[in-house]
Amino acid sequence: VKGDIHDIGKNICILMLRNFGYEVIDLGRNVDCNLILSTAIEKNAKVVALSALMTTTMMQMKVVIDAVTERKLPFKVLIGGAVVTPDFAKDIKADGFSTDVGTVVTELERVLAVMEAAEK
Repeated sequence: VKGDIHDIGKNICILMLRNFGYEVIDLGRNVDCNLILSTAIEKNAKVVALSALMTTTMMQMKVVIDAVTERKLPFKVLIGGAVVTPDFAKDIKADGFSTDVGTVVTELERVLAVMEAAEK
C-alpha cells in the first residue's frame, strides 16, 4: 500500500500463492490506491491482497477498501502484515485476513469459496 516500503513478507506470500497455482500480479512497494484498483480492473482480478508492515501505513488499506466499496468494484480484499490484527481487518471491513504466510493460501481459498457460493 501507499507509503509501505517493506516487502519481504509480501514476497514470501507471493511465492506461497504461486506454488499453489495462483496468478499473482505484484505491484511492488509503496503503491497508490488508484494503481492498485486500475490494475485489478484491467486484469479482472477476483481478489486484491494488501500488505502493510508499518502502523503508519495500515490505514492505506482502509483507503483501498473504501474505494472498492464506493466504486462498487467486484473484487474482494484480503489483508495482512506484521502489524495487522483480526480486529483491524474487521474494523476496516476487509473480506479476509491472513495472520502470516502460513495462512495466506487457506484464507485466499476461503474468500474464493465464499465468492463462488455467492455466485450460485
